[in-house]
Amino acid sequence: MVVKGWGSLVILLGMCVVSAAEMPRLIPAASQTAVTAKPRQPNVVWHDSIESGWAEARRRNVPMVIFITSERCKYCDAMKQDTWCDGTIGERLKDHFVAIRLSPQDNPETLKRIEVTSYPTTLIGIPEGKIIDHRVGYQPVAAMHGLLSEVRMKLLRR
Repeated sequence: MVVKGWGSLVILLGMCVVSAAEMPRLIPAASQTAVTAKPRQPNVVWHDSIESGWAEARRRNVPMVIFITSERCKYCDAMKQDTWCDGTIGERLKDHFVAIRLSPQDNPETLKRIEVTSYPTTLIGIPEGKIIDHRVGYQPVAAMHGLLSEVRMKLLRR
């Protein structure tokens, strides 16, 4: 699959493997106090446009994690609550990636150029302007750690 580019940013999703994702575990508000607290999330800066995030990725020479979400998407909400609020994921994003959050409501022009078949979708892009990996659907913390580790290994082998 080829996605239309942003000037010199060309997104290729050709040979990406889509991982199977487990179902999110939504916890009723009344029982949340009994759950062990997650590590405190570091101050991750989420860019709200591909342009600002890509500029930051080029400046820092680090890959981008592009989270594509939608309103009224329970799996998107679960990832926001479970995966992106996890302190260990937050540390990795802050130190080694640029975080970008896009939605059809806020970024319709950008997302017209990307074939999103399901929400949430997570793309991994490099500063040179290519998508090197992606996942479709809810990704729990362990799966996201796996994706981030795979990306780091791919980039170290280049």
